[in-house]
Amino acid sequence: MDINTFQEIINGWDIWLSVFIMILIVVLQSAFFLKTAIKEAKTIGISGEKRKAAMRAACITAIGPSMSPVIMMLAMSTVLGTPYTWFVLNNVGAARTELAAAAMGASVAGVEVMDANIGIRAWTYGIWAGVLNSAGWLIVVFLLNHKMEHMVHRMYSRFSEKWIKELLGGAALALFAYLLSNQLVGKTTANYCAAIISGLCSLLFGTVLKRYQKLQEFSMGISMLAGMFLTEVLFG
Repeated sequence: MDINTFQEIINGWDIWLSVFIMILIVVLQSAFFLKTAIKEAKTIGISGEKRKAAMRAACITAIGPSMSPVIMMLAMSTVLGTPYTWFVLNNVGAARTELAAAAMGASVAGVEVMDANIGIRAWTYGIWAGVLNSAGWLIVVFLLNHKMEHMVHRMYSRFSEKWIKELLGGAALALFAYLLSNQLVGKTTANYCAAIISGLCSLLFGTVLKRYQKLQEFSMGISMLAGMFLTEVLFG
């Protein structure tokens, strides 16, 4: 198939329409969650200033993690089409996982996914692989998420509140340590440099600049950005 024809198909208006419907659902969900969160915050007595501070911190923190999907989007758009790439990164966000799933699907047709013209058959296989890859955890969340509230109430009724906070804090620390280790083990010196710079920035915010509450809101986002940009300056 001619590459221009292939690009016209995977970027066609029908694909855009299907994607737009799903993105609209995501936007509506986000608006609903935000409205519910604000309502609950008022109910439990969280002040408007604290709500604004939390939103500012979340926005700044999201800048760093969003850069990687943007870069991946540019690469994926050329082979999987802009509509599907836009859809999958907004719904799932795990760009590398989705690209790997698409590669496995395309390999069934004997094609490398990063080829400029992989063909409709391989493209379809790649799309189905990505969708099925995401379906597993979506089904698990759909079936089990509603039971989490009961589990939390049960924990608070049976154990010390202080112990539960320590447990959840430890779980969060273990999660971030696991995610970080995946970017360090077997990787280049630049990865270690980025991690060290970000860690030192976080330590600086948590100790020397601890009394500046406004800065604490942006500490994680600034630390990640500092690690990224200073590593780029040092290693190119």
